[in-house]
Amino acid sequence: MKKAIIIGAGMGGLATALRLRHLGFEVVVLEKQAQPGGRSNVIQEDGYRVDTGPTILVMKNTFEELYRSIGQDFEQRLKLVQLDPNYRIYYHDGTSLDLFSNMARLAQEVEKVAPGSAQRLFRFIGESAKKYELGMDFVDRNYARITDLANPEAGWRLLRTSAHQNLYRQVARFFNFNDKLAKAFSFHSMFLGLSPFDALAMYSLITYADLALGMWYPKGGIYSIVEDMVSLALGMGIEIRTQAPVEQICVENGRVQGVALASGERLGADLVISNADLPYTYRKLLAPQFRKAYSDHRLGRMHYACSGFLMYLGVDRIYPHLRHQSLYFAEDYKANLDAIFKYKTLPEDPSFHLSVPTVTDPSLAPAGHSLIYVLAPMPNLDAKLDWETAAPLVREKLLNRLEKIIAPDLRRHIVWERQYIPPDWERDINAPLGTAFGSLSQGFFQSAYFRPHNKSYEVEGLYFVGQGTYPGIGMPMVMISSRLVTERIVKEWKLSSLLS
Repeated sequence: MKKAIIIGAGMGGLATALRLRHLGFEVVVLEKQAQPGGRSNVIQEDGYRVDTGPTILVMKNTFEELYRSIGQDFEQRLKLVQLDPNYRIYYHDGTSLDLFSNMARLAQEVEKVAPGSAQRLFRFIGESAKKYELGMDFVDRNYARITDLANPEAGWRLLRTSAHQNLYRQVARFFNFNDKLAKAFSFHSMFLGLSPFDALAMYSLITYADLALGMWYPKGGIYSIVEDMVSLALGMGIEIRTQAPVEQICVENGRVQGVALASGERLGADLVISNADLPYTYRKLLAPQFRKAYSDHRLGRMHYACSGFLMYLGVDRIYPHLRHQSLYFAEDYKANLDAIFKYKTLPEDPSFHLSVPTVTDPSLAPAGHSLIYVLAPMPNLDAKLDWETAAPLVREKLLNRLEKIIAPDLRRHIVWERQYIPPDWERDINAPLGTAFGSLSQGFFQSAYFRPHNKSYEVEGLYFVGQGTYPGIGMPMVMISSRLVTERIVKEWKLSSLLS
């Protein structure tokens, strides 16, 4: 029986462990932290249970495919609730807009913002659907050479759909340059670590996926998916070792031999799959002679995503007017994003993601209480900010805005609070520069063929999975990543009969 070691028990590592074990591999998963999950983790304290990372599931078909591949049914094992609206958008002037998956209701919402915009909305959704179809052609494949990307038909469709244009400007044109609607239908690139003012219009495919395919919440939160994957893994005989940080990937004669743990223990394996952050894997776990393609110099020149300031609040009140998910947009949205991405400074008026999961799942907090999750994108650690000083300033800015959105006396009702600041991402999950959503941003030359590949071309038997390789950032992309690396392993190890 072939033995595989997987470094990191994030969703990508767990998904790959399940797939390989189902194919007959002996699998050991090694995790640095005290519990599995990686970026998708959980805090459970004082009757509160809060996801520390992603809070909502989109493209659930990618999870359904994983479960089918191992003979399980995703929807039978987890209780899923569809959100509608997906988000409530709060603007600086006190107005709001609900983004419904129901197109008729969504059209009514945009009409309230800008009369006559419904037809523009339907054109935008139609064009975004074309981008989604086109984009998935590039997402759903392994790459080996540049010719795998060169596709005259795809190039023609790229031009025909104007997917190469600037995201914010294109969305603004669809909505006759209405700033509120342009913000509402372009912000999704932030989840790839990209400002919509810098991103390709191709990424309106994410807006389409959210609105047309729906957003889902698993009861118990996103971490309930991690818990179920762990339960399946243990039931299948996969060994998961927590608090077992890997110090080095061992290589002899150009071939992987296993790993050395920080404890000094060495474990042998036929192949190693790293779910640790890919730039970290190259920098810290491989000797320089085995990573000439990804030297420190090259890694240093790559573009890294933003970080984030997270605040979790337990509040002894229920607020019936709140939606499960919301977003607040600063008045000068571009200045806010430029501060984060260009000038590496604290934004004056932070935009943020607001989640109140107790709207859907009251079990996450004590009776009569609300759980509030706030994520404000922030500069990554390239900014050299003193976060001991900066964190209280950001907290005050966020609470000031929350008291306008939620209730003027919100501070008086906070009974539990935790924060997560940019240095924490680096400390806990080895995220380069404290990047929050994923390490490598998703610009054109860090996507598809140009993104680091899911295998080492210098070390035989070494593979990668997760947001650092292709397709990229986000839980659905990580699920696809696990399938792609498994297909590559099966092909290269001449095990194709196992997939039939």
